Amino acid sequence: MSSAVVVIAPPVQAASYRDSAHGSAVDRPAMSGYAIGNCAHCHEMHASLAGVEPEPSGGSPHPYTVFADNFTSGATAGSYLVTDNFCFYCHGEGFEVVQAVANADYSTTFGGGSLGTLPQSILAAFNQTSYHNLGDIQTFMTTGDGAAMSSWYTSSSNPCNACHNPHLAKKNFGSSSVFSAPLASAISKPGDHFNLWGGSETMAAYSGYEPPYADRTSEAREPDGTVVAAGGDGSGQAAKTPDYIGFCTDCHNTTNTIESSTLPPTLRPIDWSSSGDKHGGLSRDVGIDIREPFASAQAGTTNFVLSCLDCHEPHGASNIMLLRSRVNGEDMGLREVSTTNDMGALCQRCHKDDAAAGYGSADQWRYIHHESSDAPYPGPPNFCKGCHNTTAGYATPVAGASQPRIHCGQCHFHNSDDSWMLGVRSEEYTGRTTF
Repeated sequence: MSSAVVVIAPPVQAASYRDSAHGSAVDRPAMSGYAIGNCAHCHEMHASLAGVEPEPSGGSPHPYTVFADNFTSGATAGSYLVTDNFCFYCHGEGFEVVQAVANADYSTTFGGGSLGTLPQSILAAFNQTSYHNLGDIQTFMTTGDGAAMSSWYTSSSNPCNACHNPHLAKKNFGSSSVFSAPLASAISKPGDHFNLWGGSETMAAYSGYEPPYADRTSEAREPDGTVVAAGGDGSGQAAKTPDYIGFCTDCHNTTNTIESSTLPPTLRPIDWSSSGDKHGGLSRDVGIDIREPFASAQAGTTNFVLSCLDCHEPHGASNIMLLRSRVNGEDMGLREVSTTNDMGALCQRCHKDDAAAGYGSADQWRYIHHESSDAPYPGPPNFCKGCHNTTAGYATPVAGASQPRIHCGQCHFHNSDDSWMLGVRSEEYTGRTTF
């Protein structure tokens, strides 16, 4: 049964709903005879249809008159089920799904991944190694810092709505191909729910944004697969990429405290400004070995500002910390990024590893090579073991290497500097940013 409460949407939503993905495509089979996009496909205004409650039947009214529970707040860890979240009834898999919708992840849709080899639904994306925990989102939006910027969100809202307005969100991919329509925005800022974000707000607003490869061999670039050779003008691709920095930092910034039950307990603050991280607006180091398309472009810029989705999936990933399975035109390949210390597979998609830079051989563990000028490493050589050791949390010795390699994640992470020096040779600590 469903309640008879009628929810009137604000005019801006009502005017745009017909252009949205749901307004142009939603077609729940149980509502046979209703036009595609009819509100009744999601909202049941009456207790029955022709004397029977349409499937799936819940037996009681639900907030906002949706046909099933909006969100089961207890689903905060482990594998999600279709019944845990109203959106999974279409964006999911299994017999409970009422209208299956294919949703490949970002690595596939805009990153050049092979269609069919990675998650093909939002539910599958969430049921991986790391994910945006829906229970944590609910807490943040109702009792955390998110509540102060989103008065529209209630305890009965769906966590997916924190980033998506279902009455406005557009379809930005095709069912049979990738690289479809990156600027057909599907997202709305938590602090600006009643407007889409990313249709006109693009990465072109950031000086130094260089769109990465979607395919390294063909030199196709994200987000739509246009071929731009290394050293070519990538500004056109930047103008096709939504401003994910502005979007993600609505929550992930230097002010908000974000607690997680499935990632590190308190997520690191993100400062993508000119005084923050080097992968953000802070001027980059020069003289480091980087790969294309950045190597040919570095002469013309003091920095490369990365989009959050150049490295991260928005829903979930098989790697830790929502790290993409394909970055800068290549699959991770060498090894999964499966532990907090093993970040080399990600870093070497843009930074040259030892073998590529001419140091060591391909059969060694491949980590980024540091020249002596890279940082004030402790010396003389007898202090090397301050970092290169075999204690827990550090790399084990590698055949043929004079010292064990160190995992990138030991020193490089959001909001990091060389404070690790304090435990080795405090007099050489500089506070220098290392990410």
